[in-house]
Amino acid sequence: MTRRRKVRAAAWRVAAFAACAAAAAAVWLCAQAERKLADLRLGGLGESFSTRVWSAPHPVRAGEPAEAERLLQRLDRLGYRRTAAPPAKGEYAWDPPRLTVHLRGHRIPASAQAEGVYALERRGDGTWSIADGLGNAVLEVRLEPELATELSGSRRVRRDPASWEQIPDSLRKAVVAAEDKRFWSHHGLDPRAIARAAWANLRGRSLQGASTITQQLSKNLFLSPRRTFTRKLSEAALAFYLELRLPKERILTLYLNHIYLGQDGASSVAGVRAAARFYFAKDAADLDLPEAALLAGLIRSPGRYDPFRDPAASRERRDQVLRRMREDGAISERELAAALAAPVAPVKTLGEEEQADHAYFTAEVVRRLLPRYGGEALHQHGLSIHTTMDPLLQSAAQRVLRAARHQAALVALDPRTGAVLALSGGKDFKESQFNRATQAQRQPGSTFKPFVYAAALETGFTPATILLDRPKSYPGDGRDWSPKNYDGYHGTATLRQGLALSLNAATLDLASRVSVARAAEIAERAGIASPIRRDLGLALGSSEVNLLELVAAYAPFAAGGMAATPRLVVAVVDAEGTVLEAPPPEARPVLDPAVASLMTSLLESVVTEGTARSLPLYGVRFPVAGKTGTTDDGRDAWFVGYTTALLAGAWAGDDANRALKLTGAKDALPLWAAFMKEAAADRPAAAFPRYEGLLAQRVCGASGMVALSGCPLQRDEWFIPGTEPQRECTLHRGGLKGWWDRLFSR
Repeated sequence: MTRRRKVRAAAWRVAAFAACAAAAAAVWLCAQAERKLADLRLGGLGESFSTRVWSAPHPVRAGEPAEAERLLQRLDRLGYRRTAAPPAKGEYAWDPPRLTVHLRGHRIPASAQAEGVYALERRGDGTWSIADGLGNAVLEVRLEPELATELSGSRRVRRDPASWEQIPDSLRKAVVAAEDKRFWSHHGLDPRAIARAAWANLRGRSLQGASTITQQLSKNLFLSPRRTFTRKLSEAALAFYLELRLPKERILTLYLNHIYLGQDGASSVAGVRAAARFYFAKDAADLDLPEAALLAGLIRSPGRYDPFRDPAASRERRDQVLRRMREDGAISERELAAALAAPVAPVKTLGEEEQADHAYFTAEVVRRLLPRYGGEALHQHGLSIHTTMDPLLQSAAQRVLRAARHQAALVALDPRTGAVLALSGGKDFKESQFNRATQAQRQPGSTFKPFVYAAALETGFTPATILLDRPKSYPGDGRDWSPKNYDGYHGTATLRQGLALSLNAATLDLASRVSVARAAEIAERAGIASPIRRDLGLALGSSEVNLLELVAAYAPFAAGGMAATPRLVVAVVDAEGTVLEAPPPEARPVLDPAVASLMTSLLESVVTEGTARSLPLYGVRFPVAGKTGTTDDGRDAWFVGYTTALLAGAWAGDDANRALKLTGAKDALPLWAAFMKEAAADRPAAAFPRYEGLLAQRVCGASGMVALSGCPLQRDEWFIPGTEPQRECTLHRGGLKGWWDRLFSR
């Protein structure tokens, strides 16, 4: 064999080996790509989609009062723009007393809202009338929920999957114009761009790009970010494979769901849907042309063109994209002119402080869902968790607690549905993640007394029943127990006075007559799930409870005898839109409505003439029913109270259970008052309704009998029919007969 033939044969062997190696490498790359593609979920990589936790949609109801400024504040927080012209989608016009808003609409399970224009007019009494775009009366509209937080686990990547249909055409065209104008015609590689890049490289410049959208997707999905010649070859091969494997629409959808588009603190913002929320507080489907072009312009360098940091650079880049779109025939000259004239107006969404306001609530949501879904699903599978939280009330609760002198917690809920509207378990979540609203078990003190009084009313006692309020010893474990009143003894007191003044001796007299078992049973029916001691100490709040269960157990008093199970989660929806759970509200009758109405009346007396009578000093001048509570040595201070619109409770104390000399009236009541004053802006209180079946009777405050003219302490009292007093007062009989009887009865 000649030397030339040997060289040729060797060359063929090398070429064959190289071809085999290249083929093997291609097969390996395609196998890896196929494995990755098998894991793809809707719109992109399922394992890297963050879970979003949403607040509740806020209802505005016709005929119900609410402050106009409060409603505008909610619209502003949602990223609605104020305009003087007829509003487009996501805008509102406020011309007092008329508010015209073009709602974006939403499909939250069990509370969907149609998109459209609605006219709301505020009447002189503070209530609203609502009409749709055709002038038809509407009973209710629901503002869309706020994004409370995103859970992305250790990856700290915020990504929200979007389907092809959820990406507006203007955004698709803007991205193609900015990144790969021949995307729809090439097969993964753009020969013209490659030639241009090769010429630049031959001239001694650094390795140039020329990557198509498909190549960029290949790099993001399958390869490392290192810029090497080998990686570029792999990228090209994978791009060609993706073009064979997937339709163009799928490739562009994956790309738009995966690209990096900015930074929100320590979390990366990835994908156009997360970016639309971050920069414009709206869904990607609602982006207009200038906004779509701005996002497309960010792809080249999100840091350089960040509209929050450098609006001028962002606008310049946006306008470049818009002009390219016009050159490509994607938009008209008129559309270009209008888009160029639009301002760069990113919407600042929740800051770090507002997100911190939500931390205790969202952490409790996660704690409750973890056993059902696991950590991976909650942080990486793109779930949408819809909660009962009212973001304004949650922020108000956290502001109140930050200003508290001692460690504190606060809970607010709708007593009719059990929806927890606000839940804050401490002053600062960063300093302590321990949730004192749900995880701390503390003695409730006198806030437990209403269950004793409810048991008494249920067994035939009345607000006018006379109780003994005197020192007394009770047998205990090895020694007698002699509880004392906080402010001395009254000798006797009516049942109403016993609760209003929180008289320990009178309450123990009542508990011993009603029975401890009966009082415990009422508390458990109302919703106390923690173990309850079956001894007289129960009457003074010796059994430990948490704040949430105690507040929820007051719901039957506020809601006509119905006990609603407290709930934080309305629905959980997966990345494909499948509803995984949507539990309905649970409520059950536990008290006769007449008993519940009498309890509200008794708890009103706590505020008007009892231990919470200082409430007006804190600016609360609307009807309130509630109860203070203080434990031994002032270790815990409580106040649980409600209006016709809202039920809330506050606790103050110390994690180490130290004696701090706190009182419910001095340390918990002010926290409750500060919160409820703000809550009244769109949940105003009205006079408590009286159960129609109750009877009114004027009684003597000393004897509890029918009052006579000579009775010095008289009041109109309410009774369940059949329990009203039948005899006239024997202590203060009027007229000559009364004088004669008193003279000779000495």
